[in-house]
Amino acid sequence: MSNFTLSVLSTLCLVTKSDIKHQEELSLTQEEQACFESTLNTVRYSPRPATLQVIFDYAANKQSTEEK
Repeated sequence: MSNFTLSVLSTLCLVTKSDIKHQEELSLTQEEQACFESTLNTVRYSPRPATLQVIFDYAANKQSTEEK
């Protein structure tokens, strides 16, 4: 390895106390965390009807192939 590669790798892997402190400051409070989690729980995924049709067609074809 060249010296350039080593200096870049050591810089990328270096974590200081100030980095950790900064990350702790960015953490959510308990109230913010609870709000965030409740928001995640209310998000719903609804696939398009065309997507569901493709899934059902595939399953039907797969089942009929296995029966033969």
